[in-house]
Amino acid sequence: MTLREYKERHSLTYQQLADLIGIEGKNSARTVQRYALGERSPSLRIMSVIAQITDGQVTFSDFAPAIHEAELA
Repeated sequence: MTLREYKERHSLTYQQLADLIGIEGKNSARTVQRYALGERSPSLRIMSVIAQITDGQVTFSDFAPAIHEAELA
């Protein structure tokens, strides 16, 4: 399951996800939105936190397409 699918299934906002993940700052919701849309790849630490807070429903491999596309750019 992707982060975007998880967000929609659980009726969460990007800000709520940012709070759960522990991302702080002025643009925390936008950062999570970029992760969910594949525009930005989270760090390994953030990926690990996402896997934990989603009880393994969103995993490292769910970010693989975004990571691969970023390497090609």
